Amino acid sequence: MDYVDDLVTLLPELILVALALVIITVDLFLPRRHKWLLTPLTVGGLILAGAACVVVWGVNDTVYSGFYVVDDLSVFFKGATIVIGILSTMFAPSYLLTRRIPLGEFNTILVTALIGMCVLASSADLVTLFLGLELMTMPSYLLAGLHKTDRYSNEGGLKYFLLGSFASAILLFGIAWMYGLTGTTNIDELAAVLGGGLSPALLVAVGFLTVGGTFKIAAVPFHFWTPDAYQGAPTPITGFLSVGPKLGAFALLVRVFADALAPLASEWLGVFLVLTVLTMTVGNIVALTQVNVKRMLAYSSIAHTGYIMAGLAAYAAADSQEVAAQGIESILFYVLGYGVMNIAAFAVVGMLQRDTRRYGGLNSFAGLAGRAPLHAAAMAILMLSLTGIPPTVGFFAKLYVLLASVDAGLEWLAVIIVLNAALAAFYYLRVIVYMYMRDPETDPAELDRSPIETIALVTSVVGVLALGIFPGAVLALLEVSAASLF
Repeated sequence: MDYVDDLVTLLPELILVALALVIITVDLFLPRRHKWLLTPLTVGGLILAGAACVVVWGVNDTVYSGFYVVDDLSVFFKGATIVIGILSTMFAPSYLLTRRIPLGEFNTILVTALIGMCVLASSADLVTLFLGLELMTMPSYLLAGLHKTDRYSNEGGLKYFLLGSFASAILLFGIAWMYGLTGTTNIDELAAVLGGGLSPALLVAVGFLTVGGTFKIAAVPFHFWTPDAYQGAPTPITGFLSVGPKLGAFALLVRVFADALAPLASEWLGVFLVLTVLTMTVGNIVALTQVNVKRMLAYSSIAHTGYIMAGLAAYAAADSQEVAAQGIESILFYVLGYGVMNIAAFAVVGMLQRDTRRYGGLNSFAGLAGRAPLHAAAMAILMLSLTGIPPTVGFFAKLYVLLASVDAGLEWLAVIIVLNAALAAFYYLRVIVYMYMRDPETDPAELDRSPIETIALVTSVVGVLALGIFPGAVLALLEVSAASLF
């Protein structure tokens, strides 16, 4: 009976595994003209997995001999993961069809990456954590290089794979070092053992874990793989890569630093503050110089990583459990809101790349308001949200991080966040200027008007506005989710 109960707690993951197997099988027998059916099949399976998250909400139990935890924090991460997966699935088909990239392969690899992200969220042991990380990153490498006939995709995928493998090895070395020092890889046991302070040997272990973890979120100075991998990947896949693995990596950081290494928070706080400031500042400064919107969004994703890291810094600097929980809540809200708006922004860039010779330059957006007013309005709302202008989710996400930083006594960090947001406004609003105030090119880019992509875009924009205007329902979930960590 206990075995059956344990299986129930894994319901979202089991549905995703079954979905991947079903996609592979159906893809084998579907005629080419009916391959489009894989998209509603995948979306339906992901919705079913999302419903399973509702079923396991409130379980708050550790299963499989302490290796796996199903708490409200992990379930929230899984829900956000599935939302990102649904949008990625809906935005991709037309773009992939134009470039003759197999839809079945894409959907299967995507679902496999989602499984890894779910495992990461529920890891109660460093061994499980590493397995989930590899289950997420291996498919991500494949996705980056999925356009096999495009040399830029091959280059980006290869760079991502090589540097990602080094980072995984460094993280694994940190886990092995931590086990050698403490005799355990269980996260709760580590938190109990590490209460005695930071020794020189332990400092080395924490250093390895920091390097490995921050590489996965593309924090400066471990961000060099990001622009090439993002620009080379097919654009809808870039949208997923910019938010999906990042969400999983922040689940890793929360489990390792806010849980296992919580007793050493004052020791690793300084390093994270430096990384936070560098990441948001360097990402924004380099994004300012980009004339390719896809590459600009790639660098801006680095800056957003810095904003999210500020929530983790606020957790470490907090002098009370309430403030620490607020830091975790700001992370959760930001990864959800950022996921929705960034995937949609990349999708609009992809819609303007129906002609395979175009690469998402600013001129492609010139005069878009006259040619496609609805798409231009959607992109404008997304750019305003990424900037952090109300009443969008981007504004509230940044506000929540600011409040967490101020309440934790990091007022100077809040000032730096505001200054960086002002810096980012220049390159985000520049896209709006091109859409509404510039004449179109002589041969303007043809816009992809696929119905399913349009539905996904409208859904994303509605979500961006709804989360910004009515954040209360999500905040209630955030409070419960963060509380399960303490």
